[in-house]
Amino acid sequence: MHPSEIVTLQSDCAGIDWDVLIDLFKRGDLGGREGDKVRRSFEKSDVVCFARAGGKLVGAARALTDFEYHATIYDVVVRPDYQRSGVGTRIMNAVLSSLPVWRILLVAEGEARAFYGRLGFEPFGEAMARLDRGRLFDSN
Repeated sequence: MHPSEIVTLQSDCAGIDWDVLIDLFKRGDLGGREGDKVRRSFEKSDVVCFARAGGKLVGAARALTDFEYHATIYDVVVRPDYQRSGVGTRIMNAVLSSLPVWRILLVAEGEARAFYGRLGFEPFGEAMARLDRGRLFDSN
């Protein structure tokens, strides 16, 4: 990231180039997000945040919530050359400020766990998941 670049945040899906977002997921090692499903998942989410620098998309995140008790954050991604520059923290702070709920969940693996830990996240119970791997990579 160039030090003079101003990063702006956007809280809606207007003007998003979905192919660029799909490429961003690939660059951020969050593959498996393909096709029109990406657009639909963000448009159907309760909270979205996109980061742009110099007009280009450099980060994104989304969340689902009941706006009362619970929320889950998904698809947090920052372009690798913008990581460790504060962009991810700004995205997360924007998303978190839009979620006035008691419990916020997310899934984090590897190095990302330390990042989320600095934002106040901690391991939580014995979470379980049911994955339909056949649908995971379906791009329709």
